Amino acid sequence: MFDEISAEARDSISKEVNIKRYNKGDYIFKSDDPASVMYIIKTGAMKITMNLSDGREQILYIYKNGDFVGGLNLLTSDRYVYNGIALIETTVLTINKAAFEKVLMNDNNFLKAMLVESYSRIRKSEDLIDRLSVINGDMKVAKGIIDLIKTHGSRSINGNWIVNPNLTRSEMGSFTGLARETLTRKLAYFQDIGLIKLLPKGGIEILNLDGLLALTI
Repeated sequence: MFDEISAEARDSISKEVNIKRYNKGDYIFKSDDPASVMYIIKTGAMKITMNLSDGREQILYIYKNGDFVGGLNLLTSDRYVYNGIALIETTVLTINKAAFEKVLMNDNNFLKAMLVESYSRIRKSEDLIDRLSVINGDMKVAKGIIDLIKTHGSRSINGNWIVNPNLTRSEMGSFTGLARETLTRKLAYFQDIGLIKLLPKGGIEILNLDGLLALTI
């Protein structure tokens, strides 16, 4: 979002930026915290979670370097509904509300970029509802992997998609709306039938994208 802002705005906002570093598992913000700053991930990754009534954690979104959280909340002086937790060692830039309103709200290019990103967030919300509302376990896992391709996908040397979202199996189960044991079984089954290849450290290589997509219909 900051690529297109004016040089003057960029120079002004750079003087207001603070840098914070978080270890894996640290809370960056918690539910009901006042949305007093905008967070921009410089390096690392953040999971956005909510606590379900039965005590389980539900992962809603995964943000990586370049993504932001809180810009829209600052517009309404809102509070955070969800938790933001570092998935790995993460460096975050913060911009306070006063600087946001003084500099960024007066830059038309930034506001246009905010609108575009807001539209993208709506699409992600639609994907989330779709992923969590289906009952079929195979479909949940397939949709989860497809969603991860959109946000964390990269191409291997042979052209296959690879996702490496830094999620444990428990966290990926939470992301797909399944128990860890069920998620693990489904991933092993997908590997057995040639849809994916499980890689070290939680990575997944997609061997048959069409077959995976067929499970989401």
